[in-house]
Amino acid sequence: MILAGGLLTELLRVEVADTLAYWTVLSGPTLDVVEDVDDFLRHLRFGRAREESTTKTYAGHLRRFHAWCEENTLTRSTAAVELPHYVMQLRTTPRRTSGRNQGKTPQDSTLAPALAAVHGLYLHLADIGQVDETVVDALFVTVPQPRGDGRLVLKPRLRVDARPSHGSGRPLAATADEFAALLEAATTARDRCMVALLGACALRVGQLVSLRREDVHLVPPGTVMPGCPYVLGPHLHLMKRDGHPRGAANKNRSTVIVPVPDPVTMLYADWMRERATIPHAQSSIWAFVSFPGPTGEPGGQALGARRVQGLLAGLAQDAQIRHVHPHMVRHLVGETAADLDIARDVLQRLLGHDDPHSQDVYRNAPAAKVAQAAQAVNDKLYGAT
Repeated sequence: MILAGGLLTELLRVEVADTLAYWTVLSGPTLDVVEDVDDFLRHLRFGRAREESTTKTYAGHLRRFHAWCEENTLTRSTAAVELPHYVMQLRTTPRRTSGRNQGKTPQDSTLAPALAAVHGLYLHLADIGQVDETVVDALFVTVPQPRGDGRLVLKPRLRVDARPSHGSGRPLAATADEFAALLEAATTARDRCMVALLGACALRVGQLVSLRREDVHLVPPGTVMPGCPYVLGPHLHLMKRDGHPRGAANKNRSTVIVPVPDPVTMLYADWMRERATIPHAQSSIWAFVSFPGPTGEPGGQALGARRVQGLLAGLAQDAQIRHVHPHMVRHLVGETAADLDIARDVLQRLLGHDDPHSQDVYRNAPAAKVAQAAQAVNDKLYGAT
């Protein structure tokens, strides 16, 4: 429960079925449901098949936006016109909640998701007729589709650049030395195996924690598992499904098969031996579970994404390197593959991208490669010197 902008607000997880839930926003003295936000979040979860974790993230952003509207007595229509003032408030307000960035003002990489949530809400309100075209015109401009297929799309008038500010233009990635330092700092077989899977298989943190034991097929080449036609050796099945107790999920729309290098299969075997010592772990369907806690928890529970993020942050601190989060390890794989000129269709499957253009951020040719290419063309045209 948080007092946001002088308004009492709270996020609530709403269970619709045993394996289906979404997050919503409550506000006011009696913590009533914010109806238009709730309708949008339900549409996001069930109409557009987005993950539960996505609704939780959006709910957090929309809670702040709703509190700002209430604090300034703004309807949704008038708030659309005043949206630049809201962004300015976000930019200049230090983070109050605990964490690594407590007391710091947000970066563009934080503001971009907040704006995406607000713009998504308004598009939904326009679709169901709760705001008119003047609101849409205030927030969006119609432009040709970037891919040049002749379609028109709505592009937000107000936006921030969430890309990294460093000169390469690439997303922030861990280095190979940092990855090795994380592995060395891990003191348990579980943690060492999770770090290895994040790096060697380029897993997203949601894919890692939602991995089930039945999805792990660490078998020799030529061996066929029941119901699995893959015969090229150890691999994982990354499936989109609901039911994780902490809302984690795989973002891919279809099943993705990811090869697993031999060293990682050995680390997983070490983890299986360690896992056998944890009470209740053997009855869990999840590949990675918690250890017994210091206050008497028996262990064997599913891990959440935040737990793994905190784990990597702690390992980085122990290794005396900069802060590392799981996606930085995934970006290490993307950068390395792009530098090796891995074909686009192959890298798309390796990283599990639905859109092949998602890998464009990794394909910024360094100066050395440009010089080599120029020399190769020169040698071809005029002969080697």
